[in-house]
Amino acid sequence: MTESEREEKERIKREKIRKFESPLPFVLILRNLIFGKQKPDMYTRIAFFVGTIISLTFLLWSIITYSALVSRDWISSQKGIPVQSIIENRGLELEFESGDFLNRLQVASAISIILWIVFFAGLVLLYRKKKLFIYFTIVPLALHLAMSMFYLSFTYFAEDTTMFDKIALLVLGLILIMHSYLMGNERKGGSISFFGKSQEEDDSNSFE
Repeated sequence: MTESEREEKERIKREKIRKFESPLPFVLILRNLIFGKQKPDMYTRIAFFVGTIISLTFLLWSIITYSALVSRDWISSQKGIPVQSIIENRGLELEFESGDFLNRLQVASAISIILWIVFFAGLVLLYRKKKLFIYFTIVPLALHLAMSMFYLSFTYFAEDTTMFDKIALLVLGLILIMHSYLMGNERKGGSISFFGKSQEEDDSNSFE
């Protein structure tokens, strides 16, 4: 190795060290690792954004519910809110045996946390336009609905689930089905838009 080659190697090494002294490159690397380097079309970004807002709302609510259930004794002693009595009374109204509804609600909340995390992973796959996204999103969504309707009872789903929740779940389902169809259409040479190819798609195709 010549002296000039050795100096060039040292220069490149120093530049790499300087590059990773800032946390920004790690953030960029992590972002590219998760979302990829290529920005998807506008319709995919909208689907990802809407799905993320809704799923994070459900995830946050599941975490709050689970935390309240496991901390019910502390909440009762510190805040004076009889969480266990309130839930058990509601369980009796729903025709559950004493204590059964509380246990089911706690289990359902814990499982929902996992399901919504998996769902978000599916949204990342959607953002990267991977066909597998549909399995990572529809399956958790279907399991969440099944738990609410059958494990916690249909009456619970009808009366204790808010209208916002029902509409949000419906919107998620429609977005996923519609986007799966549009992605399939795009793979066959069509457009991912219902209105034909957008300017953004035309521009991206011109560089291919």
